[in-house]
Amino acid sequence: MSTLDTGYGKLRVRTFGVTPAPVVALHGFTLHGGMFATLAEVAGTAIAAPDLPGHGQSEIDPVTIETAVGAIAELLGQYTEPPLLLGYSQGGRVALHVAIQHPDLVGSLCLVATSPGLNERARRLRTIADNALATRIEEIGTERFIAEWLANALTTTDRLHSDIAAADRQIRLESTASGLADALRGFGQASVPDSRDQIATLPMPTAFVAGRRDDRFVSLAIEMAHIRGEQPVLVDGAGHNVILEAPEAVAEVIRGLLGRQTG
Repeated sequence: MSTLDTGYGKLRVRTFGVTPAPVVALHGFTLHGGMFATLAEVAGTAIAAPDLPGHGQSEIDPVTIETAVGAIAELLGQYTEPPLLLGYSQGGRVALHVAIQHPDLVGSLCLVATSPGLNERARRLRTIADNALATRIEEIGTERFIAEWLANALTTTDRLHSDIAAADRQIRLESTASGLADALRGFGQASVPDSRDQIATLPMPTAFVAGRRDDRFVSLAIEMAHIRGEQPVLVDGAGHNVILEAPEAVAEVIRGLLGRQTG
């Protein structure tokens, strides 16, 4: 693990394979960069995976969408050739806004199980829900919250092999309750405005991925791909945890984007 001192604090970066890695990957809520170890192995491609603000060992303050985007932009700014930027779920929202605000830093973009943002009314409603959940995280602590989180139909790891599910749970337990609550308030879904118009004008190659069991995010992947005149990648048999449930399918997308980016 390496540390990048950014203008927002310390960004911890886990690297799987050689450096500089051609792929920078941003994890989902409650996880950290360690979730991409298996994907890097399956893809045969090095991945640099920072711990996003509020997660793992990064020390970014305050924890907001602005500091998340800013810290990742500083990481990408270390590259002489822009890497592929992959974002999963909450990390996908960060990746999308990095690509919108700093397109010159992103060689290609892969959004996995990602929302393009909410309209104003939906954001107001989501703010209420996210604030309530953040308060509950602070009240019950990380361990109880992760147990509840993994019991949800959307975020369950029941389809994973028991060893992989156990490793996934351990990663989730390595964040603090206060950090997760801050991340939910600071760059949960309520924090990100509707970005559909900006998606249409992104200059880099893009891919939109979702597991076919993940109905809501299938619809969003189809919608975002349609905006760009592309076909989404819908992975049979996988749900929201598509990166762990079907790493080879995601690896194929990565290889394809790297080929378009360098070709």
